[in-house]
Amino acid sequence: MISKKWLTIFCGAGLLISYFLPWVEWGGSNISGYAMASGDFFKLSESKLSLANPFPQFSFAFFVFWLTPVLPAIIIFLTVTNKKTGLLPFITGFLSLSLVTVYILFTDFGVGGNVFGVMKITVWLHVLTAIGLIVFAFPNASLLKKAAWIIAGPIFVFISFKLTEKYIMAETHKDTADVKADYSVGAADLIKEFITNDTAANKKYLEKVLIVYGNASAVNVQTDSTSTIKFADSTGSYAIFSLEKSEMHNVQKIKTGDAVSLKGVCSGSIFSEILSTTSISFKRATLNKK
Repeated sequence: MISKKWLTIFCGAGLLISYFLPWVEWGGSNISGYAMASGDFFKLSESKLSLANPFPQFSFAFFVFWLTPVLPAIIIFLTVTNKKTGLLPFITGFLSLSLVTVYILFTDFGVGGNVFGVMKITVWLHVLTAIGLIVFAFPNASLLKKAAWIIAGPIFVFISFKLTEKYIMAETHKDTADVKADYSVGAADLIKEFITNDTAANKKYLEKVLIVYGNASAVNVQTDSTSTIKFADSTGSYAIFSLEKSEMHNVQKIKTGDAVSLKGVCSGSIFSEILSTTSISFKRATLNKK
């Protein structure tokens, strides 16, 4: 019979290792469990699924997911040295299952229901070891208490996701085309401004209506009528506009390299430490009618 101690160590090790392995594949790119904490999750969801971070000003909050590998390491150490782990296994399981739920919801929303077809086996290993850690670390805890910790994270994330989705859908009913722009700037100059000083640029442009013009680097139209247009520079940094569904017919006429002028609300920028690139996202965008 494998002891509770070794089962706890095994689950902790499973969480730690699987966190750094690919969890899902979007458009040919593998996204690992640490992508949320590193800031690359929304950068990739934006470019692969046309789903930008709706609240970039709160991106710092996702640093909490760096605890996902740190806490299992602490639990393993405490268990090996025969010391009490306290509530750490419950908290670790809560964070791990919350993170997996975020990946599932975004993937399901972005790929049109084919979520299980693009999820890797490593993400299910993470789920099983997270549940196992909660179950094995406290064998004497009541079944109700264990079940509560197992479902609390996913339920919290699901409710937050749906509220965010409702907020975004409500915003799309505001007609950006009828709003006077606060700034008009070339795409190359805008990207350069964010690269030079993203703090000052975010302070200047966040939630402001901008007209941005330049040559389209990429045009993407989804089957659900959503579309994006991207302006990129030579460094790989870019500005991406999520256009209103009513613009789909006009967007379909635009080709990569075409000169285009867009009006949208700036959601701010995200800098990727790994790729050393900056992405600037815009919501409620429309083609600028000169």
